[in-house]
Amino acid sequence: MAMRSACLLLLLLLTASMFFSMLPAADADDEAALLAFKAAAVGGNSDALASWNRSIDGGYCSWEGVRCQGRHHRVVVLSLPFCGLTGVLSPAVGNLSSLRILNLTYNEFSGSIPASLGRLRHLRILNLSRNAFSGPLPTNLSSCTSLMVMHLRFNQLSGSVPSEFGNKLTRLRIFTLAYNNLTGSIPASLGNLSSQLTSLRVLSRLTLALSRASFSLTSASTTSLAISLSPYTTCL
Repeated sequence: MAMRSACLLLLLLLTASMFFSMLPAADADDEAALLAFKAAAVGGNSDALASWNRSIDGGYCSWEGVRCQGRHHRVVVLSLPFCGLTGVLSPAVGNLSSLRILNLTYNEFSGSIPASLGRLRHLRILNLSRNAFSGPLPTNLSSCTSLMVMHLRFNQLSGSVPSEFGNKLTRLRIFTLAYNNLTGSIPASLGNLSSQLTSLRVLSRLTLALSRASFSLTSASTTSLAISLSPYTTCL
């Protein structure tokens, strides 16, 4: 009996040790992802990322545009609108597994939207509008099943709208794609969301042809769903 109790205690200690040893790793992963973002987001006309270094009191949670939550200090907001940032969006952002809001509107990012963003299962707001992103819409974005707001307008995106968006993004309320170079038809699957989408803006300067999906959309309730981004910094 004593031997059994000792073995059980040892097992509990090993389990606890493994658990607590993983906590700093999560912090390190978030910091590494942010530093990778900084390295890829070169240029700009502001000092928005000047605070992004390890010498700042409070660590990465006190960096400009970053908000953390919980006792493990996981990054839940990355918001740097109007910062004039250039370069590309690092795929490492997909490692911010607790991210709720990604707001990079009014910058000058180019290149493709990383498919790794599809790993952000808790993401609720994605705003990449008014940049210079090009290439196709990543089908992997359909894995962001918590998305409520997705703004991708005013970029240089091409190709078609993935049908998976309508099948998997069941919480989506606002979806904007205007002023891109998209082609093809609006997927009929988006008709599955017609009862909950309050704003669907895809037709301005697009060559999208309407499919048979029916949409009964209004903008009256968009105010309640447009979660405010203003508390999360601006570079103006």
